[in-house]
Amino acid sequence: SAIVSATTLAPPAQGQCPCSLWPANATPLLASDPDAQAVELGVRFTSDASGTVTALRFYKGSGNTGAHVGHLWSATGTLLGTAIFTTETATGWQQASFATPIPLTANTPYVASYFAPVGRYAVDDAYFTLPRDQAPLHAPASSASAGNGVYLYSPTGGFPTQTYQASNYWVDVVVTTPQGVRGDLDGNG
Repeated sequence: SAIVSATTLAPPAQGQCPCSLWPANATPLLASDPDAQAVELGVRFTSDASGTVTALRFYKGSGNTGAHVGHLWSATGTLLGTAIFTTETATGWQQASFATPIPLTANTPYVASYFAPVGRYAVDDAYFTLPRDQAPLHAPASSASAGNGVYLYSPTGGFPTQTYQASNYWVDVVVTTPQGVRGDLDGNG
């Protein structure tokens, strides 16, 4: 898997690629949960278009300290890439780029996650009772067969598969699609 250190960068603009699930001004209802256990937190997503995942993002509250490591997984738990968050700000969106962009296949489920060594993660309960659609990216609604807003309690992290109340843990991806494929997918962009 690709490993790289990266600094906090400005998130991409919405409606064009590079694309993300959430805009730069999106914020959680609870920026820093009181849960202080080490945990891997993630989001299931798909893309309408093939392309590459160039970076991972997560929203950081003031209590979410320590070294953060991001992961991109296949839907079955194969680790596709690792990115290390460095030079983080105290709060807000953090971003780390992969050394080599990771290929993304259209309409294929993936999981983007990050490891929070002291917990205190951002969370909105019941967020994924509905899907999050920011074309070409989609985070499906949580279901009995495939929950969204996934986590794994572990001192070292790992593939997150558990869910709780369709919670959103504010994990995001940065995807680049071929020239001419835009977030609005109307063919005019």
